[in-house]
Amino acid sequence: MGLELERALQLQDEIIEAYKQKAAQLREFAVQMKEGPAAALKAGERRAAFLLELQKPLVARYGFEESAKGVRDAMFAYADIAENNLVMKRNNHMERLLAAGEDIDYYLTVVGQQVIRNLGTKRPAPRSAFPLIPREDFIKSVEGRLLPIPREDMLASDTTEELVAACKRGDSRKAEALLGQTGVVNLGFHGLGVGATTFAKALSPKLEVLELDISGNNIGLEGAQALAASMPKNLKVLKLNLSRNRLTLAGVKAIAESIPRSVEVLGLGFSGMKMGPEGGSVLAQAIPPEVKDLSLDLFGNKLGGDGVESISKALPKSLEKLHLVLQDNDLSRRGFFMFDRQIGDPDYQRYLPNLKPENFTKSGELDITEFKELADGTMIRQVDWQRAI
Repeated sequence: MGLELERALQLQDEIIEAYKQKAAQLREFAVQMKEGPAAALKAGERRAAFLLELQKPLVARYGFEESAKGVRDAMFAYADIAENNLVMKRNNHMERLLAAGEDIDYYLTVVGQQVIRNLGTKRPAPRSAFPLIPREDFIKSVEGRLLPIPREDMLASDTTEELVAACKRGDSRKAEALLGQTGVVNLGFHGLGVGATTFAKALSPKLEVLELDISGNNIGLEGAQALAASMPKNLKVLKLNLSRNRLTLAGVKAIAESIPRSVEVLGLGFSGMKMGPEGGSVLAQAIPPEVKDLSLDLFGNKLGGDGVESISKALPKSLEKLHLVLQDNDLSRRGFFMFDRQIGDPDYQRYLPNLKPENFTKSGELDITEFKELADGTMIRQVDWQRAI
């Protein structure tokens, strides 16, 4: 169901007025979001629920179901007019009202709207320098613009909530029935905890594609070992985001050792594990011999030059695409450019002939400074390297 521009603007105006009437509550949420990551996440979830209840009766006046689905459908109805100047101005005004005058990180100020915009995701997306597991596909509109649509292969949000509940109570039979043969699941920030063990047991051993965001779930060594033990053996695609958990190096090692050698597309999110140089060695040994597409989010792991060198030397010659996140790893200049040395010079033993400059992207330490000379001779400072050339 679409919305004509005039009615769409009317709906936005009604939502804005509702936000103004609830300014005190929104201010309270905004203040709580400044009290640290844990408090911010809880406040964000409470605000998301608050906004959902506020929006349900409003969208119902415009022909949408008075439910979470109706609110989500209303957001989708704006797809064709999202770039209209009047629509964008109102969206910006809404977000300012949500911030309530507080200087809050943008990621948190719009968490209520992200619940809808993330196409069924019930929790805010985990922070990452790149989307390890995309939650949406894109199609061209009649005007040629790209519009987001829900991924058809990703487990639906309502089913995901049922799955989480089943895992938390240890109902493996129900979890297995809900999961079925699906291997694309977003469980990010669902408070799964020890339920990760039940989820692991529900995974189908016949999967060839597993894209699992299980970040921010307070998963420990036991959960990591359970996931490792249940890892399907014939995977071709494995994208696994375990960031913001408490796996320890032993948990990282368990996951790494379980990665099938048949994998051709590999994405691993291990940000914040502080695994040290030994973790680099563990990951190096886990890289499949025929992998073509490799993404590693290693933010905040204190790998040091030795850890990075271990990974760089393990890159196979089959590699065609490489994406790395290396911030907060105590890297020297030598360590930061280790990957460049290993892949960019045919005189080096590890020269990778299939990996082109446009398919090699990395982000690294902000204190590594490079300068670029412009055509007029001006030198400009490039603070953060994003691509090796």
